[in-house]
Amino acid sequence: MKIIAISTRSVDYRSDAGIDKRRLYVNGYFSEIATKVGFVLFPVCSQNGIEKIGEMCDGLIIAGRDRDINPKYYGEEPQKGLIYPEDNYEDELDFRLIELFERQKKPILGICSGLQSLNIYFGGTLKQHIDEHTSKEKLVRHSVKINRDSFLYSLYGKENNVNSIHHQAINKLAEGFKVTAVADDGTIEAIERENLIGVQWHPDVDDEYNTFKKFVEMC
Repeated sequence: MKIIAISTRSVDYRSDAGIDKRRLYVNGYFSEIATKVGFVLFPVCSQNGIEKIGEMCDGLIIAGRDRDINPKYYGEEPQKGLIYPEDNYEDELDFRLIELFERQKKPILGICSGLQSLNIYFGGTLKQHIDEHTSKEKLVRHSVKINRDSFLYSLYGKENNVNSIHHQAINKLAEGFKVTAVADDGTIEAIERENLIGVQWHPDVDDEYNTFKKFVEMC
């Protein structure tokens, strides 16, 4: 049975005693997916012992998250009106994991901001804000066109209807990657480079088990 690492996410909160704390978590969707597909999910909560984790695990999922990636990582200042967290815990963990697994030639699946982390790590940039790809009132959905020569085409064919929960997107594509899915408005929705795959939507939210099954087979 394959062991798949996944980056944990964080949320700041104040305890009943008035103490500021950070809670680390993995979205429950992934536990259900690991059970259905049949792999061991290994949450990574710090960089302590991370080299050992890289040796032990067969692949990596960079999960989506609520916090935007600090634009300093792609050489930009925050746009007016956008607030980025001072704590770079998630940014640093994602980039360290990408470095480690890519060096060992192990497959990586980036989901939503995970796609953005892959693009930034390899030298790309982001559009810090786009409209109409997310809403607080409802789950936005739209179609994407998929390139024939891609990981995604073998799963969905030439088109798929996907969820959309993001307000940032790829601007400059990182060198060596190819765009494998695009929304009707031109937003890049998926990228690939050898065994590195990024999707802007959340296959975990839609219970797309075949996406994870095929990824685990790559591992």
